[in-house]
Amino acid sequence: MDNTYWMGKAIDKINSLETGVVFYLKDLFDGVEWKELPVGDRLGFGKYFKNEILENSVPSVRYSGKAQNNSAQYIKGE
Repeated sequence: MDNTYWMGKAIDKINSLETGVVFYLKDLFDGVEWKELPVGDRLGFGKYFKNEILENSVPSVRYSGKAQNNSAQYIKGE
């Protein structure tokens, strides 16, 4: 899996979100694009994405904890 490619797609979508929007990683991909990825790739990229957020590599996003479904939640900041 090319994490750089998928991170670029995610950042493009993040840039179009309004400030204050709470989202899951899968929300950043259109249609069935995310669901078509093998589970291992989704999990691996999910960990990569969360680490990038926690390291402030994407300054306009912060990790806001786990949702009830155990998925990581993020919030778009300024």
